[in-house]
Amino acid sequence: MFAHRLAAASAGVLAIGACTDPEARTDLRPAGPPEVLSVLIMNDADSGLIETATFCRTNDAKRPTIVGLPDFSTTQVCDDDASKGADKVMDAVPTTWFVRVMFDELLDPRVEDLIEVISPETNLPDGTYDGTIANTRPVVLRCGGNEIDYDGYYSPSGNNVTWPLGPSLFIQPADLSTVATSSECTLEIRDIVRDKTGESVPMASRTGYSWNIAPLELTASAPAPAEEPGDEEEITPDAPLVLTFNGFINAASLAAAEVTIKEAPLAGDGSADCAAAAAATRVADGQIAIGPDGDGLSINVNIRNAAVACPGAMAGDPPVACAWNPERTYLIEFAPGNEVADQAGGTASLPEAAAYSLCFTTSAP
Repeated sequence: MFAHRLAAASAGVLAIGACTDPEARTDLRPAGPPEVLSVLIMNDADSGLIETATFCRTNDAKRPTIVGLPDFSTTQVCDDDASKGADKVMDAVPTTWFVRVMFDELLDPRVEDLIEVISPETNLPDGTYDGTIANTRPVVLRCGGNEIDYDGYYSPSGNNVTWPLGPSLFIQPADLSTVATSSECTLEIRDIVRDKTGESVPMASRTGYSWNIAPLELTASAPAPAEEPGDEEEITPDAPLVLTFNGFINAASLAAAEVTIKEAPLAGDGSADCAAAAAATRVADGQIAIGPDGDGLSINVNIRNAAVACPGAMAGDPPVACAWNPERTYLIEFAPGNEVADQAGGTASLPEAAAYSLCFTTSAP
């Protein structure tokens, strides 16, 4: 997951250094101690491509500004006005975030360990290496005040116009589920981070880097609310309602009392009768089933109904209790003041009825 794979030849160059000055040819700055030009955070939940600067070194001509991306678009990393820093990132993606610390020159390659990759076919080294910083520990990473275990690698490639930017340290928590949504994270650079002449990062540049993990929120449901009346979805009786979040959700944090489930017959034409469901009596807490979906990001919601058996997935499978009664209309809403939590304790409220009201129907079993 964290590996930065290098060919054997590249690993050799990293180990012994170069005879000439590659930094001058790549627009880096070999003179002086290594300086942090930018600290970037993954906060692109859609494409997973954009890293946003939470720190930009001011009044430094080497810092990145407009940078080209692999899809031939561009992104603004630091302001064109070098006197301006960067706004603190407040929405690091809870399930995929990482940190990239960009420097103005190549680092001593001993900042990472190179592990020979063993071919599963031959059980012999295949000529490549995986980079890891799990043992060298070049930074101290804290979130919510707690020190976080991490891994990553050192990337010697790149400069202030390439993507990804470089040279850089790539850092990601070993277990993202241990970091609560909405928590503040900080990074401190340790003395082990040095350039190829042995100079370490200046003390003034080792701290002052922070960002926040995005708040926990409901991102989707299956079935989804209808965009227009009459567009309600139909699901099979064995399919629970799946609520999907942007973080690693604790399914047990959603209590039955916080979920309103109402049931009514279908309309005369077999469509959803949402008005009848809204007027119906709420299903009792004891008949509401809530549990994890299995992907770590979702909660299953349905009713307990042992009286109705759904067909097995394959011939010969024993019947199981349906998630819903067949050929019915269901209305789902969340009670005022409800609260859900991620696995690390970050909390949020699900949207109340005015913002989220789900009506759907079930088919014949």
